[in-house]
Amino acid sequence: MPIFEYKCKECGKVSEFLVNGSSSEKNKCGHCGSGKLEKMFSTFAPKIKEGQSKKCHGCMDGGCPHAGH
Repeated sequence: MPIFEYKCKECGKVSEFLVNGSSSEKNKCGHCGSGKLEKMFSTFAPKIKEGQSKKCHGCMDGGCPHAGH
């Protein structure tokens, strides 16, 4: 089952869910409980070779919020 990220339209926080393709169950925000979620585009986590940065793929190209850390 893939993991998808959703941004809550009510509180703006991001939640992750394991999604079963045949499931019609509606997910709710893990922070405020709202059902108003928007599916986000997310990248896969590449395998990091020893000695490389342990930040996410987006950090490597400066497009991630973790880039400043």
